[in-house]
Amino acid sequence: MASLRLKDILQGSEDELGLEQITGEAGLARSTSSIRVQRYEEAEDFRERIVPDVILVMTPPYVSEIITIPSESRKKIFQSIISNRIPLIAISETNAVPGLMASFSELCGIPVFASVYDEFLLESRLSGILREKLENSISMHGTLVSVSGLGVMLVGDSGTGKTECSLKLAERGYRWIADDAVEIERRGDLLYGRSHELTKGLINIKNRGIVEAKELLGAQAILDDSAINFMVELKTMDHNGRQEGICRAEKSLDIMGVKLPCMELPGFPQTRRIYKHVEFGVQKLMREMEKGDS
Repeated sequence: MASLRLKDILQGSEDELGLEQITGEAGLARSTSSIRVQRYEEAEDFRERIVPDVILVMTPPYVSEIITIPSESRKKIFQSIISNRIPLIAISETNAVPGLMASFSELCGIPVFASVYDEFLLESRLSGILREKLENSISMHGTLVSVSGLGVMLVGDSGTGKTECSLKLAERGYRWIADDAVEIERRGDLLYGRSHELTKGLINIKNRGIVEAKELLGAQAILDDSAINFMVELKTMDHNGRQEGICRAEKSLDIMGVKLPCMELPGFPQTRRIYKHVEFGVQKLMREMEKGDS
């Protein structure tokens, strides 16, 4: 299993983690190899449930509880954190690390940081960052199809028509790969996508519910995975139905350090025609790739 220094994990992720203050920075030279994150819940039996070598998230009420319990009980909790090699402690919903926790952090070389986010969002974002930086993989909301051999990922807010557009493309003879959640893995300079294990082979269709992709499209229309070569971002329409004209705003998106060409298009209710513009974008990209090879 790969490992990374805590400094490298936190660097560049300060805004994503809502980081306000960090103490015990000397401990950032330590490394971790676990993508798990645990939440501290009860002081009474915490020492029996602590998972070694895993980042710990604490809430202000539990921090206050540790500060106010008898010193012998507090010492046992701190000793458990040390003996279980907890690499990093994150305190949610606060702008500053309490004095006692800061002293413990500096003395034991275990970094502690304060975050403005609640414990659940903080746990989720820490898990995502660890997974991205340790396993070169992330999960993104969107759909994935293969158009003329190129992987096309459609992203955008809920209701913009990502699923409908992917089904239209599948009906036209292209290959469907994933709906709703796409697992993305970086391999060298390329990104590969597949269905999330929880939604593999399933499509969530508006006003119909969840259906089996094989039953709807046929086994021949489905791929297990694909390289991701092209992004399409479906933009939310305003209440007045503006953006009726198709705007092919082109840009690039950086995903785990890989830049992908991206086309911005208005989403629902224009989505029923969007597949034509996706085909156009793929054809244009293929021509550009051919020029680069010549």
